[in-house]
Amino acid sequence: MKTHLYLLTILFISVPSVFAQKIEKETVPGQEPTLVERLTGGKKVIESAEMNFQLFTSANANFIGSDFDGDGEQDAAVLYTTAQSSNVCIAFLQKDAAGAWKVQQTIEGLADTVDNVRLAQLQDGNAVQLVVGYLAAQGDSYLAVYSYEHGEVNAILEQSYEQYLVEDITGGGNEDLILMSTLEDGGVQIELLTVNRDGSFQQVAVMGLSADKFSGCASVASGLGADGRHYLVLDGWTGISGNNLATVLLRFDEESQQMIPAEQISASALYSASLRNVPNLVSRDLDGDGTVEIPTQPDEAGLLNMSQSRRMDFIVWMDYTRPDPEKSFGLLDEETNCYIELPAEWEGNLLLTDSADIDDAVELRTVDENKLVLTLRLVPSSASAAGWTRLGVVASRQMQAKLGEDAVIQDQTYRLSRSLYRLN
Repeated sequence: MKTHLYLLTILFISVPSVFAQKIEKETVPGQEPTLVERLTGGKKVIESAEMNFQLFTSANANFIGSDFDGDGEQDAAVLYTTAQSSNVCIAFLQKDAAGAWKVQQTIEGLADTVDNVRLAQLQDGNAVQLVVGYLAAQGDSYLAVYSYEHGEVNAILEQSYEQYLVEDITGGGNEDLILMSTLEDGGVQIELLTVNRDGSFQQVAVMGLSADKFSGCASVASGLGADGRHYLVLDGWTGISGNNLATVLLRFDEESQQMIPAEQISASALYSASLRNVPNLVSRDLDGDGTVEIPTQPDEAGLLNMSQSRRMDFIVWMDYTRPDPEKSFGLLDEETNCYIELPAEWEGNLLLTDSADIDDAVELRTVDENKLVLTLRLVPSSASAAGWTRLGVVASRQMQAKLGEDAVIQDQTYRLSRSLYRLN
């Protein structure tokens, strides 16, 4: 468990709702103070439970802080090990009238290694739940959701999982927990932990990726659709080799309290339209507008005539919750894992080819008249951009572009200087 402190330190930085309180080093000749002593001023408040915090042995230990019970006062949770248990344990602490931390409740975790930790607000009110992902010695992953209210700690959920997401997918204003797990037949099941109309927790299970088409889940994302409803976007492994991707689009139905397929496009039509052969080209909120766009590789988007040493292709990003689903058209560079957006009116009339004049450059020419409209090149990051538009640095190199003299751009909002998207 020597990596846990590093893991939690990273989490404190990346999750704004979690604060990391550092315990100042106490000078005790010949002996480093235990975490219990540092939290309680030397009084070992949990010795009666025969527990000893061993995880945080550094002089600047961290613990997770939040208002877990929603009473307006800061609480704390500490992950620790003890000789009496082979698994990680969690202690919930509160300050007493004198301002000293006191252990109120403890609970045993699901494995001996913590993989990830985050906070979630799954219910109305101010109470916050603790979500902990565990990794067992045999490689299995388990997820637990803990609530601490009225002085009691409860495990709301404890089960195996492969991926999870904390988002407001039901549109109720609180966060929901979405878990993905692969079944024995290869299908991927989605389980939704949410709060029903009477305020109690409920679990809803639905087949997200059917075994007859998919062999596993590559990614999951959620976002708002054009109709204002919340959607879940699943990318699944498919194809004979299992290295292709296709997408499933789901939403939460308030009336049935179930996850159902989106009505705007049938599941079979979406599978065919989103089928793509780039393993890391997953759905994402490309432009930061809160909607998850689905990448597609339509054959009619453009023609390719270039060497096999450079893997590039035309991509169209779609939002199928809109009447006009096309959001962005451009060029994917698999080598650098970046996407260069192009003017929408160029779609269907482009030929991508190697440049005959510039080393390590590619050209975009019109199919109908063979006119040069854009040249792209990768150069050292320190190279001059004189006469070129600097798009950005990818894979430690600088991506530059130059519009051709015959290039015509009708879209007045298009800016070549802002066309690069890193897909890492």
